[in-house]
Amino acid sequence: MSCHTSDPKDTRYAQKQYYLGNDYFEKYMESLQKIESLQIENTRTEVEIATTLQQHPDEQALMDVRIKKQRIQKNQDTIREETEMSGRYINAALEELKKSLVADPAYSGTHFLLGLIYLKKATSELDISTRMQCMTGESLAEHRDSANSLLTQARRHFVKAATDRQMASKCHNNIAAIDIHFGNHEDAISAAKMALTDLVYQEGHVARSNMGWAYFHLKKYENALSQLMQALLMEGKYCVARYRLGRVYMEQDRTEEAIAEFEKTLRQGHPCNSIQEVYLYLGLSYIKVNRAQDALSQFETCMQVAAGSCVAAECRHYLNLLQEEKTETAFQIN
Repeated sequence: MSCHTSDPKDTRYAQKQYYLGNDYFEKYMESLQKIESLQIENTRTEVEIATTLQQHPDEQALMDVRIKKQRIQKNQDTIREETEMSGRYINAALEELKKSLVADPAYSGTHFLLGLIYLKKATSELDISTRMQCMTGESLAEHRDSANSLLTQARRHFVKAATDRQMASKCHNNIAAIDIHFGNHEDAISAAKMALTDLVYQEGHVARSNMGWAYFHLKKYENALSQLMQALLMEGKYCVARYRLGRVYMEQDRTEEAIAEFEKTLRQGHPCNSIQEVYLYLGLSYIKVNRAQDALSQFETCMQVAAGSCVAAECRHYLNLLQEEKTETAFQIN
């Protein structure tokens, strides 16, 4: 009885196709970064236009507004072009990587990259249905089911890639994030712990943040607090952990501490101030300590970050409630 070993020629071909796939994936990521940059610029410009129009602008100011609107339109055209190109790049990457696996089904680099691609595609599906717009009913279910299918594929590839010691921690960290999405929080904690077994793993703060977030969903707030604080000790600028720490403080009714963490998150600037949920929960925290005007400001800013998102809809809801309350109070005084 002989043991099967892969043909060196097949392994070399698998490696070649992996590198081709990786090249296309890098181009895809460059397109995504360009799209994100233009979207941020457009959001900022739209806020500038809205502010100008509220201030009884003169003819020169109106001319500036027209120029800014033209720039927004030009950016939108570029975004459409880059979105089309990014789709071509990701499909080309998938084609090359599938060839790689045909040559060598165990090639760990290919499995890892496929995991990343399916993870990215799933994130895009979720963004389309909850961030670019707030879908409901069958439309939401369709995108959610697609995202869940992609995440299941991503997890499968990360599990296979994790057999390579050099990739194991990165794989387990991504598995933890996927398990959190599916509500498998105990599994997520186990995966994050596996990621931390490599003492030189450079993203240990991300693993601890994932572990803390899993504990948060299990309502084990002290455990969550411990992991998130350790994540911030390892990397103080990791604002995802800081935002999550604020959420833990909210659940513990430590409102002032929650406010401090949310405010620190926003002060870090981009990309931290693009976490739309921070504005929502900071606004809710302000309400708890009777800072209604500050809460109004946060909800207004929240709606500008991604105007069509589900989080923006929540912010709009609380903004309307506060404005109604202010109107009723003013009416009672008069």
